Amino acid sequence: MKKLFFLTVGVLMLFGCSKGNNGNSSDSDSIMAEQQDSIDVEPQIPTEYISRDSIGVIHIGMAMSSIPDSVPGLYNKKVNGASQDAVTVEFSNELGESFVAYDFGEGKVDVLNLIGNYVKVKAPRGDFSLGDSFRKVLELPGVKAEWAGYDDSGMWYWNWEGLWFAPSQENLPDILVRRLYHSDMAPTQADFTDEVTIGFIGTGLPF
Repeated sequence: MKKLFFLTVGVLMLFGCSKGNNGNSSDSDSIMAEQQDSIDVEPQIPTEYISRDSIGVIHIGMAMSSIPDSVPGLYNKKVNGASQDAVTVEFSNELGESFVAYDFGEGKVDVLNLIGNYVKVKAPRGDFSLGDSFRKVLELPGVKAEWAGYDDSGMWYWNWEGLWFAPSQENLPDILVRRLYHSDMAPTQADFTDEVTIGFIGTGLPF
């Protein structure tokens, strides 16, 4: 009789533990589901491109006063400012600073240039942006070096289908430095190393 009693108690205890474990498993699953729902999802932003006359809906020649406060997928913030030569509007989105519009005095967009790597250049060998190797610019079909002088100084830029490019001022080899800021001879592809990156992309020069 005692054996039967203890056996019954043992079965009941096992049954109770089993129920308790199932309950904990269910609670854990519920907590994990809630945690999964609370994880922030990185915003999905489509790729935008710069052309010789526009970035998305922002076009060269449009009135600065007509620029929307935000454009879904392009920018959600704009900040009015000024440079030495122009009135400016700086655009940014969830990924940070993106591009700048310049007005040189007529109340319209004169130049657009990139300040982040969100907006890209669509090229025959693949998209690229600020910070990529400058060799990608030199490989563009028909790209040409053009001297731009200002205030008794100047620098070589590269033009391709109406877009202007310049290397970053960092990691420049000595031979490139000697040629980049002198109008006598344009730098050649051999003057660049893999460490030289793109530091400027625009529809024109911001001065």
